[in-house]
Amino acid sequence: MQNELPKQQMQHKVVRGGIFMVKHTNALRSRAAHSVLDSWSSTFQDPTYRGSEFLELQQPDGRPLQPSYLNGGPWLSTFGHSITEFARVCRYITGHAPIGAYYCRFKINEPHGCTCRAALQSRQHILFRCRDRYSVHYPRFLGDIALFMKYNPTAFGFNRDPSGVR
Repeated sequence: MQNELPKQQMQHKVVRGGIFMVKHTNALRSRAAHSVLDSWSSTFQDPTYRGSEFLELQQPDGRPLQPSYLNGGPWLSTFGHSITEFARVCRYITGHAPIGAYYCRFKINEPHGCTCRAALQSRQHILFRCRDRYSVHYPRFLGDIALFMKYNPTAFGFNRDPSGVR
């Protein structure tokens, strides 16, 4: 009895050569998370994996924005307060937004033009040229995207049909 470790100190016991080793759940979770993130980060460098439309963002120090499991990661910690805004941001970053360029690329029978009467509504058009939108500069950081979304609450969102789901 006196050689027993308290239950709250022992999450996993691994027996090796008669010695009990305590493996804490947090340490195991952290190692697994680091391994997954390392693998994902190296795989993500390949454009065929990432996709041609994925927007490359930077951290304020100029390094590429990388995923993290801490505090919901950079995307959720910035936009997780609103599921609607987070969905719009995901569509914007991945290029899978309900805009003309997406409809054209996937041959979807929807208008390809913009509300400002431009022939093709692309992500670049919305950010730089559209007279119906406000944009200061090319968004390189999550804060830039947050500002753009704030001033353009309908950008990269779906228009709702007043009669409900079509």
